[in-house]
Amino acid sequence: MEQWGVSGRATEFLRGNLAWDMTLPWQKMIPGRRIEELRRFHDAGFDFVSLTVADDECWIHDTIAYLGELRAWIARQADSLALAGTVSEIERARAEGKLAVGLHFQGSNPFQGDIGMVQVYRDLGVSHAILAYNRKNLVGDGCHERTDSGLSRFGLKLIAEMNRAGMLVDCTHTGHRTTMEAMEASTAPCIFSHSGATAINDHERNIRDDQIRALAATGGVIGVDGIGMFLDAEGRATTEGLLRHIDHIAQLVGPEHVGLGLDFVYFDDFMIAFYQAHKDTHFPKGYLPPPWHYYPPEGLPKLVEALLARGYAEADVRGILGGNFARVCRQVWGS
Repeated sequence: MEQWGVSGRATEFLRGNLAWDMTLPWQKMIPGRRIEELRRFHDAGFDFVSLTVADDECWIHDTIAYLGELRAWIARQADSLALAGTVSEIERARAEGKLAVGLHFQGSNPFQGDIGMVQVYRDLGVSHAILAYNRKNLVGDGCHERTDSGLSRFGLKLIAEMNRAGMLVDCTHTGHRTTMEAMEASTAPCIFSHSGATAINDHERNIRDDQIRALAATGGVIGVDGIGMFLDAEGRATTEGLLRHIDHIAQLVGPEHVGLGLDFVYFDDFMIAFYQAHKDTHFPKGYLPPPWHYYPPEGLPKLVEALLARGYAEADVRGILGGNFARVCRQVWGS
């Protein structure tokens, strides 16, 4: 097993620079959602973590109810957490020694076909939304759907409204053609919040080079995923595996389009049961039987050390850690 001990250089680098993780599952159905899990990220050097609050299993009523519950919980942790909807708020939380958290959807079913809900959710702090989670929905196809259809008319309207409201269009988990049409339709930078490169590990959840190039053309960022089965065929979640995906994207379109979206799973028992119940629909192929391996937040200093040792310029490491997502979010969310 990989050890996470690092040199002082990495720790010092993290102390002086913003570190950002674009995906941490935090849905109501998930057990173990405790402040201790978020403290792990802050202790490792992260300054901002975006929490998944709903997915394609969720509709408006349950989503709104949970947003109210979660916002109240975050407010009760005001000594250590701050809900942030702008980069300035993230920076303020960092200066105060707090972990900033954002909110997002993994799927567009929480909108329930109602364009008007985009502004409602944005006002409640939802700052990015995935278009389709693995399966077909009202917007388009997921990456594991048997078809590869493009955006629906509703999908086109949803993207236009997300652009207007300042909500990032997230193409993770979404089918190839749907992502390509979404990136063409969007007038703002898009993101892949947590994805790897198919060229490094040929898995349907990863993204192809044409998707990477199209994403870069929007000015967006790809958060490299830390789930082992997406990093390599053996399912290992290692620093070297993460670096191979970072290297590929950086060499293809430039390090300014790379970030982190670890998607760390801290609820193995639940994930095993979920996999068994939904294998045919959510995980039809390419998935080893769980438990799976995940790159932990404690790996961040080692990743920094490895990037510097690999010859990345400090400015590029700064961008990969969080500066690239901050740049895009300033543009889409406002300052």
